[in-house]
Amino acid sequence: MQEKRFGSKSEEEIDAEISKSTPWNTKKSRDSVWRQFSSFLKEKGYNLEQSTSPESLNTILKSWASNMKKKDGTDYKENVIKHMFNTTAKLVQEKYFNEWNIKINPFTDPCFKAARDARDATRRKLQTLPEKRTVNSAALTENEFLNMVQILNENTPDGLQKKFFLIASFELAWRGGEGASCFTYYFKPEIDNKGLTTGRIEYNPVFSKTAQGGSKPLTSSKWLTKNKDNPNLCPVRLYHLLMMKRRNNINTDRMFLTPNPFWNKIQNAVWYKNSPVGVNEIGKWVKSLAIVTGLDIKRRKISNHSVRSSAVSALAKAGVEEQQLMKITGHQNVNSIKPYLQLDDEHHKSIINKIRNNSVNHAFRRSKIIVRSPIKSTNQGNQTTVYMEEIKKLLNEFKKDLTDQMSKIRNGIRSDINEIKDEIKNMKREIKNNREEVKQIATDIDEMKIETAKKKRIYLSEYRQ
Repeated sequence: MQEKRFGSKSEEEIDAEISKSTPWNTKKSRDSVWRQFSSFLKEKGYNLEQSTSPESLNTILKSWASNMKKKDGTDYKENVIKHMFNTTAKLVQEKYFNEWNIKINPFTDPCFKAARDARDATRRKLQTLPEKRTVNSAALTENEFLNMVQILNENTPDGLQKKFFLIASFELAWRGGEGASCFTYYFKPEIDNKGLTTGRIEYNPVFSKTAQGGSKPLTSSKWLTKNKDNPNLCPVRLYHLLMMKRRNNINTDRMFLTPNPFWNKIQNAVWYKNSPVGVNEIGKWVKSLAIVTGLDIKRRKISNHSVRSSAVSALAKAGVEEQQLMKITGHQNVNSIKPYLQLDDEHHKSIINKIRNNSVNHAFRRSKIIVRSPIKSTNQGNQTTVYMEEIKKLLNEFKKDLTDQMSKIRNGIRSDINEIKDEIKNMKREIKNNREEVKQIATDIDEMKIETAKKKRIYLSEYRQ
């Protein structure tokens, strides 16, 4: 009997595998949001049934977006409102499709516009409150970052992996939790055509032990390269040193491991235990180093994500274009990079000084100020009065010219805005006309189909006779 080529997994087994591959935190978050939404439905007397119209669903979601509250009755942060509304909308969409085969899309359907507007209005309201506003992780200056690296002793288990973590986070622009979930097989030493190592380390989370890059990469590979100018900060050297300290007792593939507290008390003791460092513990590394180096964490939000912000900001200041930044950060949309482009105090002061100098020099050139020689007077007091009047006159001329220039700039901006609005109106009008033309064409096609069918029936009738 010929063996079957393909597998025989049932639908239940496939669903179980899909569910198993879903991250636990995602499941927990979705379950939590649905429980709260269910409590909201019960309290408000709403029901989700097959007969519920899209308009009624819009009313329910609109009320949900405007009335979300914590258990104690206080408001959520604005980013939580966005997350909970979008998660709820997705779950409602899945419920109606899976249970009743009804297709709805709360994110794009026009009938759900009021619900989306209610979500955005709630977020805008909360953004006005400092305690409810989303705060991005602050970028570190070069000195702040180097101070953190310098206090780490790579001759200790804890210092070695934290030092590699900091430098790799910077050069690979790791997200806040990317290093915490990093595996050793994400890294591959580069091999040239002759089979020799090039000295570079390729990093790509798509790599696995069974299929090196077998699936389509989510992002382009990034590289750790040798730092010949400062070997102390060389990520390639630190990577090889960290791999060398992983003894045969290590079975886990997680990159960062729990240090052995007896590493220097027992001869030939291993540096690391066979257990990874907790995700929450790794999430505190940069913040802890910031405290040790004396940074004010109350005024600025310092986290592991700060290193990523520092890397992007440093590259932007060095003149790296946005498309190249996207390759490094892994973003698909250029707008996603903007929150990372933060100015440190020194760079901000430099830009402001340039603006001020250019503006003042331009204004003085436009006002044609002439420095006149002092008017002679036999009376010293009269001479001082003449000086003051001359200075006031020059300042008034300068102020008037500056006001005129600002007025011209404002008028120009208003004119540009009006032109853009007119263009948008024309585009909308053209789109409307095109839609009507498409509808007319569709109507003509339908009529042609009907006419063709009639002729076909007449022809068949005559043929049979």
